[in-house]
Amino acid sequence: MGIQVTCARDNRMPNTIETATRVHRVTQPDALFRAVADQAPQVMWIVNPKGAVTYLNQSWYDLVGGEPPRWYGHEWGEVVEAQDLIQMRERWVIATTSGSIFEGTRRVKAQDGKWHTLSYKATPVFENGKLLCWVGMDADITEMMTTAAALRFANQELEAFSYTVSHDLRTPLVTVQGFARLLGQAVQGNPNPKVGHYVERITTAVEHMGRLVDGLLALSHVTRRKLHHEDVDLSKMALDIFDMFHKHEPAREATLRVEPGMRVQADGRLMASLLENLIGNAWKFTSATQHTEIDVGLSEGTGKEWVFFVKDNGPGFEMAHATQLFSAFQRLHTASEFPGMGIGLATVSRIAARHGGRVWAESEPGNGACFFFALPVV
Repeated sequence: MGIQVTCARDNRMPNTIETATRVHRVTQPDALFRAVADQAPQVMWIVNPKGAVTYLNQSWYDLVGGEPPRWYGHEWGEVVEAQDLIQMRERWVIATTSGSIFEGTRRVKAQDGKWHTLSYKATPVFENGKLLCWVGMDADITEMMTTAAALRFANQELEAFSYTVSHDLRTPLVTVQGFARLLGQAVQGNPNPKVGHYVERITTAVEHMGRLVDGLLALSHVTRRKLHHEDVDLSKMALDIFDMFHKHEPAREATLRVEPGMRVQADGRLMASLLENLIGNAWKFTSATQHTEIDVGLSEGTGKEWVFFVKDNGPGFEMAHATQLFSAFQRLHTASEFPGMGIGLATVSRIAARHGGRVWAESEPGNGACFFFALPVV
């Protein structure tokens, strides 16, 4: 026999054998459902079409206290936070009008006086086109919410720290750089070759630190910048960026293939930074090839996200190291092979994440690399 959910029960005494048999058939599965539901670790409940509670399982009473029929009808609202109760009523009107799923979050005061955040979801039950009741379940996400809030706070603190440190480092770096230059002028003509070498090492180290600071500031800017969504023509943007790189190296033989008509709703300035870093990355790593080839296109659309790619014919890399690519200051090649600080792809990853998207790469040594970025359909 399958488990049957009884939304409303006829409590009148049967006065015929037929009626008694019908009540028995309904009551027995209903008791089985309640026995199973009381063992569930999450709160389960049933409400009638008017929104009055007709059943709450044991998990509800373990949380807020009392015994059945306490909290039936509309009494349960006494332990729900006032603003959340208002929001629940608004969503209830929408759900009952459209016959859609009733869901959201609500804060409930437990019997120990602490507030718990519950994620609720209820489904309407119909029979012969008539609404019988709603069957719902709550998941306690209090700990999850606390962890998420702590993580957000930690990230904000880390971003503020990174910005402050990188910003405050500029002044002493400029000072050291200035005195190193003066020192270099003062020791010109010194017969000891080590003196000039030392000054050169100091200057090189200061310049390297300056680029690191610029990288940290760039990452901090991406994270802190307020998003401004607009219609962005990625195809035109890619062509303009490629033209900029080619003007710096007009002698290089290069071909760019861009799929026309690629448009997204996103922050225009951040999208420009994302494409500039990806196309710039492809431009850099194809510098040793006889003829640079870069493709920018749309890989696929799932209805929920658009997947774009930037592909090159550079040296490629081992996929075992792919996870390192999008972390700050992580590089697969030495600075003598290809210049850079390891900031560009980390910036790409953060920009995609700010838009609710993701990034990844595919490659193999000697066969180029393809970098993908997915953005949600807005």
